[in-house]
Amino acid sequence: MLTNDVVPRIARDPIASYAGEVFCAIPRVDQRRWAEVYLRGLLSVPGKKSVRKIAESILATPAHQSLQQFINQSPWRWGPVRAVLARYVQSVAPPRAWVLSRVVIPKRGDRSVGVGRQFLPEAGRLVNCQIGLAASIVTDDASVPVNWRILLPKSWGSTEIRESAGIPDHVETRPQWLEAADMVREMADRWALMPAPIVADMRHLGRADELVAELATQDDVAFVLEVDQALAEAAGAGLLPQPRPRADFPLRPLETVIRAGRGLSALTGHRRHTVPPASPAARHTFVRSSLAKIPMPNGAPPRIARLLTEMSPDGEPARFWVTNLMSHRVDDVMALARLEARARDGIQKLDRHFGLRDFEGRSFRGWHHHMTMVSAASVFAHVGWDALEACAC
Repeated sequence: MLTNDVVPRIARDPIASYAGEVFCAIPRVDQRRWAEVYLRGLLSVPGKKSVRKIAESILATPAHQSLQQFINQSPWRWGPVRAVLARYVQSVAPPRAWVLSRVVIPKRGDRSVGVGRQFLPEAGRLVNCQIGLAASIVTDDASVPVNWRILLPKSWGSTEIRESAGIPDHVETRPQWLEAADMVREMADRWALMPAPIVADMRHLGRADELVAELATQDDVAFVLEVDQALAEAAGAGLLPQPRPRADFPLRPLETVIRAGRGLSALTGHRRHTVPPASPAARHTFVRSSLAKIPMPNGAPPRIARLLTEMSPDGEPARFWVTNLMSHRVDDVMALARLEARARDGIQKLDRHFGLRDFEGRSFRGWHHHMTMVSAASVFAHVGWDALEACAC
């Protein structure tokens, strides 16, 4: 990497001031300067934002190898940078929700970290891709992802392939629900963020029942989770199985989901609510509210949650949500549920404007560094910058 004396200095402007604050957790001066270069490239370079193109556009010098090294090999930690970004977002506006989203990144070849031919239920076919998870903070005015995980397929379990991508020994191939729960715990406990309801579309999340039960064990966590019909029917009929305790994860959630026929209101009966449209062009929707039973681990009494069922125009169940917001108005809960679409749109904007899919490296570290930089660009563009005094390192 270039020495401190020749790492480029760029004129002071709002981007430079912002970079100086959000990258304060990166220990070395030269690393922080390269972080600013990469950030500027994501914000301003048109089209595909490759490392070479960023270096040539921002620096007008052949420095792409140094920038590549900063992203792929430099050992700076991404967690503290993400924590600064998240604290800044919530200092500007209180969060309405933390939204969990699956992010599919199509790839060619098989060398990039986590890539493989994976079945996508939403597409109904195998796709050669990486699958990531994003946690976005959604406010009244913005939706920005602040935390990321990459899901490693089972094919990435061998020592040789892990070493080729620099995957640390402590990083394991884990189910999607467990990675999602880990992100929530990191943001709540390690980053000490302002709490907000957890919102997610879990219809295509592997073992979604596990995440429902895991969140239900935490009394201080509110959630609104869209589930598929099988899980909704099982919960509505009170027939979800009792989870078994497990030594390596004491809050063991559900083991399986039992299809329970169409007994959505078998537990208590239901009430029908009219929910205002999300936009002037949309229609009112009808939502049926009933109770669901969620078993707890280690023989604890089950938790009671609400099951909300959106009805189609012909009166058939169409979409389903499980929530522990028992005293909230149904239209308020559905307003939270709709934030998932806002977060999904925000991630699509990252792809169009900030190079979400443009990372060309192969390493685990590089993937996380790139995604952190994408988050930094999104926060600057959509939240703006004033002063980060509340987020000082």
